Amino acid sequence: MARKNKKKQIIFYQRIGKVISLLLGIVSVIFFGMIFSMNILPIKYMTILLGTYTPIVIILVLLMLMKKLKLKIKIPCEIISVILIFILFLGISYLNKTMNFMGKIKDKKYQTENYYVVVLESSQYQDLNSLKDKTIGIHTSTLESQEDALSDFNKKLSYNEKDYDDFMKMGNDLVNKNIDAMFINGSYLSILQDEDETFGSKIKILETIEIKIKNETVKKDIDVTKEPFNLYISGIDIYGNITSVSRSDVNMIVTVNPVTHKVLLTSIPRDYYVRLHGTTGYRDKLTHAGIYGVDMSISTLEDLLGIDINYYARVNFTTLIKLVDAIGGVDIYSDANITAHTNRNCKFVLGNNHLDGDCALAFARERYAYSSGDRHRVQNQQAILTAIINKALSSKTLITKYTNILDSLQSSFQTNLGSNKVYSLVNMQLDKMPSWEITSISLDGNGKSEYTYSYSGGKLYVMEPDLSTVEDAKEKIKEIMNIQ
Repeated sequence: MARKNKKKQIIFYQRIGKVISLLLGIVSVIFFGMIFSMNILPIKYMTILLGTYTPIVIILVLLMLMKKLKLKIKIPCEIISVILIFILFLGISYLNKTMNFMGKIKDKKYQTENYYVVVLESSQYQDLNSLKDKTIGIHTSTLESQEDALSDFNKKLSYNEKDYDDFMKMGNDLVNKNIDAMFINGSYLSILQDEDETFGSKIKILETIEIKIKNETVKKDIDVTKEPFNLYISGIDIYGNITSVSRSDVNMIVTVNPVTHKVLLTSIPRDYYVRLHGTTGYRDKLTHAGIYGVDMSISTLEDLLGIDINYYARVNFTTLIKLVDAIGGVDIYSDANITAHTNRNCKFVLGNNHLDGDCALAFARERYAYSSGDRHRVQNQQAILTAIINKALSSKTLITKYTNILDSLQSSFQTNLGSNKVYSLVNMQLDKMPSWEITSISLDGNGKSEYTYSYSGGKLYVMEPDLSTVEDAKEKIKEIMNIQ
């Protein structure tokens, strides 16, 4: 009886061994196939990995399939194989997550512009139908999407139209109840809220109309592992959908030299008074370039600094909040005791502060608490970026928070730096393990009031460029790129 039971045990573990062997073979092929296709592991490491892994797996499979092998040897082999399968499944999951992430953040073929129907918060109007036959102000902007947005809106409601070429006056008329509602592009609404701190609390949005427009941005492709390149980081002033066209409140050029392993961060203040690319008449705030799409911001900065921008990355408020929360917050040094203007719940003490996503955003946006205004905000933005990089790249965070980081970014991050370029950079870093020298500079200027291209109805605060800092930035970018 004992002999018969032992024979059954042997047959059972032989069958288990066949199943485990098959699974081990399948997941091994998938895992290494994904690594090969992504090209993120240098050949020398791949050779070592395969050279070590393959003999081990062959020995394990042979032992599991041997009919006369004792169970005290066969069972440990099967246990080890199951552990290997689990590790490979985990690796496949991480690689698949990475590939899906890169697919979702890639450059979109379109951008979206939002138009809003806005009423007073204190008004009786609760939905679009309640505005039937009421007087609605229409801002007659020159944006190409305006006609499509109005056509969509006109199909939904009959109303009395009052045209405005000055959206500031339209906003004042709404507050003074000279009109019942207003129809306005989201970027211009942001300018209104920026110029009047109380305006946002006085209004509510009844309807949002989203218009898709073709993305005209053209990247200047290079081999990012062999040639220096410029990456434009644009931080737009909205939450939610990253494809939305909006003002660019964070403007940073990241100049990378993969040969000398030097990186330069060049920050340009949002209110920099510059010539928007291809325009005549008044200059404008750099942040307003974002109203006309990321391609306008790129071309305008290329004109200002005399450079080619090869790639861009767009982030928004949601990006920062989710990313900081995903990595468990960041530690920031504040040089003053302040309460954030954009979030009164966020208070920063002199010294070190641990910030969650909401307060990290408030810190990055703060300017009113400082005498130097936007100059200090640029410093805060660089401090937040540095803190995120340092924490996100720590081995502990990468291992424990990796999927959280990807989840936090995929819906609120956009770039035209293709996945093959990113994988190549990872490959290069793993291959050579260089230490990078990172420096940062900021352009400077003097504040004043001027008319702007996007709003000629009155003067707005701008920063007149200090041309010596512009020239200094040009030279430093050339140095990093080894341009004579």
